[in-house]
Amino acid sequence: MRIFLIVLAIQLARLIKSINPFRISEGILKKKPSHFVSGCASFNFLFSFAAFLLLLIILQSSCYVSGYNTLNKNPTSQREKKYAAHLTLEEKYSVYLDATWTTKDAAALLKVFETMPFGLNLQFSRWHISDDDLENGIKIESKDKLKLVTISRNIFPVEASEEVLSPDKHLYYAVVQFVTENGTNRSVIELILQTRYGISVHASLTGVAPNRTPERYSAFENDDLMLIISVFEEFPPALHKIPQLKYIVRRIDTEERGMSYARPGRGSIVLAESILMRHGPYNLNDTRKIITHEKAHFLWAYVFNDQLKLDWAKLGGWFRDSSESGWSTTKERSAFVTAYAYTENPNEDMAESIGYYFVYPDQLRSCCPEKYEFIHNRIMLLYSKLHTPSNLM
Repeated sequence: MRIFLIVLAIQLARLIKSINPFRISEGILKKKPSHFVSGCASFNFLFSFAAFLLLLIILQSSCYVSGYNTLNKNPTSQREKKYAAHLTLEEKYSVYLDATWTTKDAAALLKVFETMPFGLNLQFSRWHISDDDLENGIKIESKDKLKLVTISRNIFPVEASEEVLSPDKHLYYAVVQFVTENGTNRSVIELILQTRYGISVHASLTGVAPNRTPERYSAFENDDLMLIISVFEEFPPALHKIPQLKYIVRRIDTEERGMSYARPGRGSIVLAESILMRHGPYNLNDTRKIITHEKAHFLWAYVFNDQLKLDWAKLGGWFRDSSESGWSTTKERSAFVTAYAYTENPNEDMAESIGYYFVYPDQLRSCCPEKYEFIHNRIMLLYSKLHTPSNLM
């Protein structure tokens, strides 16, 4: 309604300008003075009507706000507290909520918006909650320069549970879809990766490792980066940003090396192009598992303390020897989630197990229940209660 009144007032102002009686020539005034009087009357009427419309706009705006009460930075009354999140979303993010939103829902959405990078130029949008299941939990439509947003009720955080390590993750990713214009705004995508996860997107490793040639690398697609955001968001917030993890790179597969790998000493994760191809040899869950695996190497190198590493090695029966990997285990293959975890070392065993913990948890529980409990209790639950990874350094 407010927008309609504004448009009408603008059109009326243009009309008033076009019939300004003071532009009537002196000749017409002498010959037909009645026309001048009529023009003045029309002008006065239209001017009064425009002023009336302007008053309506002001009153309609204030009435709309008064439904929530006037915004107060320190709300004290029950009503002010009830609608504080609604009003903050309107004033700061141009987000207007319809009657499907509860106070709790609005507070959850505001909490997520407040984690978005500062300075985003967001278009006016009206938000509705639906019981329908939607792709990525959100549907965004444009109509008359407005954005109509529908989100699924089932993406909202559930009550605190030890099984939910990052309760806002689905709602967060839905809002990311919104602010990145369904994953098409590259600059905002990269800004989120930098501010929330400390990650810069590199076209190659030539700036990080001088002996790397640009021909070996390719640019990330927007969908690749949106996938990486969704994977990193699975971790508890305290593990979102690891200061030593600075770069992600997309590497063209070659015959001699087609795998993805982490380089903790160089601050980078290199992802093989093949794992990111939509119709490649890897399904989406396998890709998510690989990305999680590579990030886990940075946790091992820079976050986990010596006692945790020692306890993990003991759980896996690991001991040092003169083998190629430098490690062997007293356990059988059945005690490991993959053959790779079994043949390598405690670091790879942990990375594989964390990958399965997030992507294929039932398989990890089935083969290695003690390892599942170790990761859940000693790492994920513990870090979900902290704010930064340095708390346990």
